[in-house]
Amino acid sequence: MKKSIFFLFFIFLLISSFAILVSAHSLYLFGISLDFDKELKSNVVKSAQKFLSTGKEPLSFDLDKGLIMAHFEPEQRNYVEINPMGYEVYGMRNENLKHKTGTKKLTKEQGFDIANKFFDAFPNDIKSELNHDYDVSEVDDTYFYKWFRHVDGIIVADETFMVNVDAVNGNIIAWRLSIFDYPKSLIEAVPAISKNVAKRVAEISFNAPSVKDFKPYLIIVVNEPVWVNKLQGQFYPFFVGVNAKEGSISFTGTIPGEIPKGYNAGDEIKVIETDFIKQIYTQK
Repeated sequence: MKKSIFFLFFIFLLISSFAILVSAHSLYLFGISLDFDKELKSNVVKSAQKFLSTGKEPLSFDLDKGLIMAHFEPEQRNYVEINPMGYEVYGMRNENLKHKTGTKKLTKEQGFDIANKFFDAFPNDIKSELNHDYDVSEVDDTYFYKWFRHVDGIIVADETFMVNVDAVNGNIIAWRLSIFDYPKSLIEAVPAISKNVAKRVAEISFNAPSVKDFKPYLIIVVNEPVWVNKLQGQFYPFFVGVNAKEGSISFTGTIPGEIPKGYNAGDEIKVIETDFIKQIYTQK
């Protein structure tokens, strides 16, 4: 669960930094200042410097969905991401580790061996909730391997682990672990309404039909289950999230986080109606 110090930090950034909203669930802030809290800044800098084995001062700071990015080179070529709750390193990118010349030598399977070995070094409580996605993307002769957080078989939106492996030299040039907003024990994963009910709620709310052949699926947004449906708008289709506990609209437009191909959780999960939902159904 987010601690009070992070809420204060977050609020300060909202009023003191140049902000760019990138999705309904995520916030990215460019060029933030840490001068309001000297201890925070000092600890972030020390953690980043220790990780890079350098005495250089960061050039700038960004906020990446709760993680503080300490940049040591311009244009996001070399940075470290620090979790302000404990000052642990949660990610990095170093373009200096990327190949300059050469041809691809590693297969996706060999690259995964490197990424998976790195993943195995993390604590079991983190690894146990992350499932590897077999769909591997490739950009400029580098492979991107991703793990998605699941609770009781349901994806937690926007909480992932990523490793970027260079297919030419085998270096890990980037990795990132999302902050888990809530522990598993505080996440509701059981829906109180079915996907068919959620589908009708979405259609009625926006007076639009569902996209043909789209099958609603269940995800967790923050700490509650949400049915994802896709509606056919006047000009283009869009996603609608319906809270699976009480039927309110959770989000519209885009899904708050990447969903792997073939994901379809929901049908196998038993719906358990809450007293609130039972009262609605019994009203005449």
